[in-house]
Amino acid sequence: MATIKDIAQYTGLSITTVSIVLNGKGARISKEAIKRIEEAKKILNYEPNMLASSLRKGSTNIIGIVVSDLHPYFIRLAQLIERDIAQYGYQVLIVGSDESDEKCEAMIDNFINFRVAGMVLAVTSGLKQRIVRLNKQRIPFVMIDRYFKGVTANVVLLDNFRSAYNAVDFLIKKGRTRIATFHYDTQMHHMQDRMDGYKAALKDNGIRFNKKLAPTISFSEANAIEINGMIKEMVEVYGADAIFFQTNRAALPGIDAIFNLHYKVPEQLAILCFHDNDFFKLVKPSITAQCQPLEELAKECVNILLSEIKGELKSKVRRVFPATILNERDST
Repeated sequence: MATIKDIAQYTGLSITTVSIVLNGKGARISKEAIKRIEEAKKILNYEPNMLASSLRKGSTNIIGIVVSDLHPYFIRLAQLIERDIAQYGYQVLIVGSDESDEKCEAMIDNFINFRVAGMVLAVTSGLKQRIVRLNKQRIPFVMIDRYFKGVTANVVLLDNFRSAYNAVDFLIKKGRTRIATFHYDTQMHHMQDRMDGYKAALKDNGIRFNKKLAPTISFSEANAIEINGMIKEMVEVYGADAIFFQTNRAALPGIDAIFNLHYKVPEQLAILCFHDNDFFKLVKPSITAQCQPLEELAKECVNILLSEIKGELKSKVRRVFPATILNERDST
């Protein structure tokens, strides 16, 4: 790629003269010199270094997005954010943390050093203090999908409690009384909200919570063999007649295990997933799942972030979207 130095050498003009013209400040430069520089730009295929230009101004036109992993849910959400914010002249960089606190913090630091205009963050569970420090740094950001209690920040998320409650209540209305789920070993409050919604729906329908039907698994790394064994025990020992998967991280290996164990779905075991997935429509029977309002989440995230960048927000904003819509299919 041609540089300002290359144009200077080609035209015989100084680097300073070329730089002044390319930055649109060549009022005192001769018309002949400007013409030579413009011709050289075309011949050498010069493209301005927008990053260097932005860094000189103190920030870039780039929005950094940190997601927990490259799950279809986050990929689609990031795509929608990119689409919506591109209208305002911003570009997007998307990175995944693999649910690692160290990676997540390093990516946030890299974006700050890169002088991004703002950030969208689906943070990992151990980043509470980093978010507190980020607030003090006055860097525009929005937390999406996740939050920390006691930390004031711009947040856009689902009503996880009500969504989980509605899912379990739906299964109960279908006649299921021994509804299993997985309890995740995480301090992330959005997952605790889902578990609380599960328990509340059972209680309100007169069904006692049974720990045996809610075994604990790793949030960051679903072990397919472990999940297979747990599902077998929940069905064959504790009589589970439905499974509510709170994440697709567990749902995908879990559904595979259910089919491998040859359970009849939905006659023997109903399946309902918190997140939808194109794969769920293809398997037989197709899987009932909740449809997340991704368009609305992305749009609100962009609106808040742009207002923060412009300095228009007088206080932090918290937006909670209502319970999700159920895509009822064959598995229930």
